[in-house]
Amino acid sequence: MVISESSSADTTRTSASEFIFPCNPQLSNVFHFIENNFYLPITLVDVAQSVAYSPAYLTDLVRRQTGKTVQSWIIERRMIAARSLLLETSEKVEQIAGKVGYQHAVHFFRQFRQYHQTTPQAWRKAHQISSRRELCTLECIKK
Repeated sequence: MVISESSSADTTRTSASEFIFPCNPQLSNVFHFIENNFYLPITLVDVAQSVAYSPAYLTDLVRRQTGKTVQSWIIERRMIAARSLLLETSEKVEQIAGKVGYQHAVHFFRQFRQYHQTTPQAWRKAHQISSRRELCTLECIKK
């Protein structure tokens, strides 16, 4: 897969993404690639090619330095974008899955449930209610 590092999914970028990746000079290009391409169906091989490492070497390096796999970092970044879209839009979950790099909504549902112990719809509903309560509380404090 040929991927342009200048591409970006501006609609799924959040300021939180700046803080998920550890500050690690040896891995900065890896994290930069993931940040710029998470919304595409990227794989370990794509990330390894972008930094001119073998997949095996990159896997070992990232795991030793961060305790996580390359795929875990990709998923974590996608989940941040998905949560942002779930809260900030009324798009269907299937549309959100595509926007954050999943070719199949079923795979997105499965990973979201594993990562959050709930479905995307249930997460959206619970957090929208929570956000509304926070707004009401802030409005009451202002009065």
